[in-house]
Amino acid sequence: MTLSATAMKNLSESEWTVDKAKQYLKVNNFTVAEQLFTEAINHRKDAVGAEDPGVAELLDQLGEVKVELNKYDEAIECFESANKIFEKVYYAGHFKVGLVYSHLTTCYIHEGNFEKALEVCLKAQDIFGKTLSGEHRMALEAVYKLATIYRQLKNAPEALKILTKAKKNVETPLGPNEEFAYLEALLQEDEGKPELADKCYRDAIAGFKQRRAFKRLGQCLHRYSEFLKKQDKNSEAEKILSQAEQYKLIGESSSRNDDIFPSTLLRA
Repeated sequence: MTLSATAMKNLSESEWTVDKAKQYLKVNNFTVAEQLFTEAINHRKDAVGAEDPGVAELLDQLGEVKVELNKYDEAIECFESANKIFEKVYYAGHFKVGLVYSHLTTCYIHEGNFEKALEVCLKAQDIFGKTLSGEHRMALEAVYKLATIYRQLKNAPEALKILTKAKKNVETPLGPNEEFAYLEALLQEDEGKPELADKCYRDAIAGFKQRRAFKRLGQCLHRYSEFLKKQDKNSEAEKILSQAEQYKLIGESSSRNDDIFPSTLLRA
């Protein structure tokens, strides 16, 4: 497709505006990022039309920003609009459609609508199961979200079954095994199995230390201290809580990626 000079200008404006929006995302300024993504979408529509897949990608990103701003209805509208474009340009089971479903799942989780989150997450997982390997970061994230949803729906057995299967794909130096161990610890605690929960907490803590994921380590240690108090191990709980506070401070001053699955980037 040959673009006019005006269209080329709009396309360039869109790309520059997206780059600017991403800089604001780095400092968690979601309000400005929202405005910039909206401008970028309008410029791109003017350049190449409203049904361009690039417009869909920007709508997906704008939806993620709106989730951070707790604008859930607007975010859902963005995700649904994005998938209408992707399904028309590609097909209903395309990887990009699954990616938008995964982001929509996060939206429903934040909103507290776990029944809807389950419905959408299963769609994402079905697409990823057909288009990605089980160790791909998007597939792992979908599994993690699905297990989280089942935990919120008080279906720990199903969540644990999913985690057991997923761990076969993450028990390597590249896999985020500690994240699954942490989630399993919470599930085992919910199920009233303190011995298994304790082991999972310790596995998660060791993994976070190895990865030097201090923010997540602090969060895990804090939850572990609460668990120990419930087991009447107050002395040990106080020591763990002290460690949690130390790692929390280190994590807050660190510039490391907050992505809980950074080690899967090489697989994506």
